[in-house]
Amino acid sequence: MTIFETVIPYQIADKITNCHELSPDLVAHVYLLMLERNDIDDETKFFARCAYQQWTWYNSEFNKLYRPHFLIELNEEICTEEDEPIHNDKFRKHFREYLIQQPEDVYDWFRREIALMYLDGMNYRQIQAATRINLRYISQTINQFKDDVYNSFYSDSDNNDSDNIQLDA
Repeated sequence: MTIFETVIPYQIADKITNCHELSPDLVAHVYLLMLERNDIDDETKFFARCAYQQWTWYNSEFNKLYRPHFLIELNEEICTEEDEPIHNDKFRKHFREYLIQQPEDVYDWFRREIALMYLDGMNYRQIQAATRINLRYISQTINQFKDDVYNSFYSDSDNNDSDNIQLDA
């Protein structure tokens, strides 16, 4: 593994993690994963892809070991271009709770399962291959899930914000 004799893995990890304090741990984790493989042609490309997946996929081995509090960080992949990405702890907490709570009906369960496949890193075609569902329905389902999460967040935050107002009796 000649890539690890240079600073390249650390530079890649810093770019992926935005210089997070766990960046060196990510390098070590991916190094151990690469030791188990014998079929790596381009070490740099494989390292970059593997490090990105380990950092961004909420159920990756790295996140389970080093970031157990981490469930998901919304980024450009889940937000469409016209949406404004939300990056705050209040929304992340709501999102975690939304994923954990019991689905209200079978349609809600279906939307969550498709969205979880997407959040796990599967693209639309991989979801289609796994479920045999039409790509159009997969796209609509993920968009509906995203809308449900945003709507429930804004309705909850509006209700919670109004609790702080005290009316004179």
